[in-house]
Amino acid sequence: SHHRTKGSVPERRRPRPQPRLMPKSKREQKVTLSRTIKKGRERKATILNEVRECVDRYKHAYVFSAASMRNAALKDVRAKLTDSRLFFGRNKLIAASLGRTASDEYADGLSEVATRLLGGERGVIFSNLDVAAVRKCFDETQVPEYARAGFAATSAVSLDEGPIDFSHSMEPYLRKLGLPTRLQSGTVTLMANFPICRKGTELSAEQAKLLQLMDIKMAVFKLSLVCRWTKDADFEEFDE
Repeated sequence: SHHRTKGSVPERRRPRPQPRLMPKSKREQKVTLSRTIKKGRERKATILNEVRECVDRYKHAYVFSAASMRNAALKDVRAKLTDSRLFFGRNKLIAASLGRTASDEYADGLSEVATRLLGGERGVIFSNLDVAAVRKCFDETQVPEYARAGFAATSAVSLDEGPIDFSHSMEPYLRKLGLPTRLQSGTVTLMANFPICRKGTELSAEQAKLLQLMDIKMAVFKLSLVCRWTKDADFEEFDE
């Protein structure tokens, strides 16, 4: 029979007591949250006041719609309209600042502006410029842009079989986008004719990317007038 010496039994170690995590104070959480809410409320109040100050200061309010909206292009519009004030985004808040109904509008007729602000890519410009000057600014700031997914192709685009002008490092990416390509002696080669898009069909994300790589700009950033409100409660709607 085998005898175990005392030392051969491994000594069982007691598990170390884990430090107890203090529950996060609820009060602390509430303070942070209410601070965020307070900041949000302050920001809302600031926008509301800014919008109403613009109504007091300027003669006209123009609602515009944006096609193929790009922030960089909108910056150019802002730069041209230095003596005006342009708001884009937070439309529900702006509409509320103007007043959505005749009973709560900030000035007569502004509920018409508020109604037309909602829905689609729209913004508002407060200005002393007349319609012709605003239109001129919109015409001068039109700029071709790369189409994004969902845009209806304005023309058919296809690539012919054979070598195509892309660096060899791009080949795996082009294949991922759906092109039937191979590297042949270091040259990206299309193995068959390939239709990228048909006119009038909505572009997929891959098609939009291929058109961008080919430097084809199908979209146009363009602002159009929707309506104009004037201080004497004159309201005019445009069909552009």
